[in-house]
Amino acid sequence: MEQSKRTPQRSEKQLCWGEHGRVTGIFFLLCLLVGMLLNQIVPDRETSSAENRKLAQRPKLTWTGLTDGSYFAAWEEYTADQFPGRDVWITLDFRVSRLLGAREAGGVYLCRDNYLMEPPATPNEDALSKNMQAVNDFAARHGELRVNMCVVPNAACILKDKLPKNAPVRNQREDLKALAGQLQGPNFLDVTDGLLSHAGEQLYYRTDHHWTSLGAYYAFLEMAPGLGLENFATEFDVFPVSNNFEGTLSSKSGCHTVADVIELYVPKEEVQYYITVDGQRKATMYDREKLKERDQYAVFLGGNAPRVDVTTGGATGKNLLMFRDSYANCFLQFLLPCYDRIILLDPRYYYGDADSVVAQESITDVLFLYNANTFLEDRVLSEVLSPQAGS
Repeated sequence: MEQSKRTPQRSEKQLCWGEHGRVTGIFFLLCLLVGMLLNQIVPDRETSSAENRKLAQRPKLTWTGLTDGSYFAAWEEYTADQFPGRDVWITLDFRVSRLLGAREAGGVYLCRDNYLMEPPATPNEDALSKNMQAVNDFAARHGELRVNMCVVPNAACILKDKLPKNAPVRNQREDLKALAGQLQGPNFLDVTDGLLSHAGEQLYYRTDHHWTSLGAYYAFLEMAPGLGLENFATEFDVFPVSNNFEGTLSSKSGCHTVADVIELYVPKEEVQYYITVDGQRKATMYDREKLKERDQYAVFLGGNAPRVDVTTGGATGKNLLMFRDSYANCFLQFLLPCYDRIILLDPRYYYGDADSVVAQESITDVLFLYNANTFLEDRVLSEVLSPQAGS
């Protein structure tokens, strides 16, 4: 007897999962379409106040970019930076990662005592070699100057006991020793031991990559003999001006569980001074309006600028030229009683002639002040220090 043919019947469970898959697929496509539509409607942002950095812009389509792949890499960076609701997605990703036990989020270590830390940078050996040679050449051209360099170790070096267990980090202290060994003439001021001796105090912000004013103060005390400033007053009044600061590492990781306190250090003995930034004269180095914005660290000098000129009422006979990154912004408050003039140049934004500044401003002292992560990856210092035609 011929068996009847039967059409296989799908179970109720199989039908349920199939329907679930279709709904999920449709939802994903709708989200993708909405994201693409918003990406076309919402104007591109030039900067991220949350991350305190410039965002990638739409790349130009060129034949060279297509053939060497650089266009596609730039487009990937552009879409990641300009994705609608990016800050919200970063926070959501952190919460999910935290639930799964992650010890890192957005390239930021999630450390003990609610500290967030960026990993120590791997040196860019080619650029670093050029920069160190340029520093040596600059010092040789200006043998009459007292030239010092301080590259400040980052939190992951000084507060390593707070890092996640077995976190892969470079030995930044060895990197700093290697830097010191490359100097020929300039004096290297190593503040590592001085900071380590106060590691139990808050030397760095929990939510930001900068050091605190307290950390900068201890570094100043350590650097003073090398700078020839041991005879200057080091007593300051401390004024907390914010208790709700969330910095760049908070934004990068999406972690918003704690907030930091920002403190200003004002010399007990009043110092008369004014600063000039972008042609505008100000009576103070503090910009309290910045405390209303996301990047509250910009209370120091109003943020980064190519050149800052400070004129004091002192009669020390000393004028300082400082090549620096943003770690110098809060360090400046300790130098005010020590010099007649202080000129800060940020090589990332400055395009002038450093040799001319030395000659025109009667410079007597030079200080290179950077945090290690910035200096070890810097690509522009050698260009600023190089002699310019006609100088």
